[in-house]
Amino acid sequence: MVNERVLVLCATGKAGRHVCRALVEAGFDVYGTTRSASGSLAALGVTPVLANYTLRDDLERALAQTNAKKVFVLTDYFGAAGRSIEREVLQGKHAIDAAKAAGVDHLIFMSVADAERFDAKTHHIKAKVILEDYLRQSGLRHTILRPAAFFENLDDAANWNPLKKGSVSFLTDKTCKFCSTYDIGRAAAIAFGHPEAWAGKSLDIVTWQGDLAAIAAALQTVSGLPVRARLAMPMALRRLFLNDLHHMCLYFENEGIAANPEDFKAIVPNALSAEDWFRFHNRYANGEPIVTA
Repeated sequence: MVNERVLVLCATGKAGRHVCRALVEAGFDVYGTTRSASGSLAALGVTPVLANYTLRDDLERALAQTNAKKVFVLTDYFGAAGRSIEREVLQGKHAIDAAKAAGVDHLIFMSVADAERFDAKTHHIKAKVILEDYLRQSGLRHTILRPAAFFENLDDAANWNPLKKGSVSFLTDKTCKFCSTYDIGRAAAIAFGHPEAWAGKSLDIVTWQGDLAAIAAALQTVSGLPVRARLAMPMALRRLFLNDLHHMCLYFENEGIAANPEDFKAIVPNALSAEDWFRFHNRYANGEPIVTA
């Protein structure tokens, strides 16, 4: 496994950078696509590859440049695809087709847990279902990772939800199932390290279950400070301004993701709980550490 080359697409994004970290820690030789020449990837031990991961030509060039035979693929509905299902599908097809043309021997695709069960109004998940099917038909050896809600959304200043000292917020206060993007990377390392065992398989990534009050209690335990739980916005505003995410939350609230943390912990026994994630993340949005002792 050591020195096996992996190309991670969108390596500086919310998920990509922690996937890179986990793969580096597992001993892979990791390359990551980035549109910037900044040193953030190199600091993680990742070789940056200047490329636009949504373009077929750039992907072919990145694969040729790195000679990576393992690829971690994700797509981005809200950002790179501009909230277009068609453009997100094209992103994923470009990656799958480029990988096949380059002779990649294992592709991991990051989808969403229960992707096929969300209603039609949850637009940002529909492309994942299409791309899962496209990948299965591609002939590539592949694994599909299907994460639950990201812990990282608890500190998401870019989307108006920074983690501040003494409070924590989310779009719902009901019980949800969560995971860290780091555990997505650890699952990818296991699948890449045991390709025959994981060929053609899917894995739901659910590492912890709890409501917003339990999240606040976890942060209070880790920080040693009182923490108030609050909704990121009133329900009426969530419905009005974030209709797509509103319907995702309705699925969390009314049906809930089928997989359980115990299932994933059979694969990654030390997967992160809410307390673990706050220690791992260990910073508020302003850069102050959560753990001060």
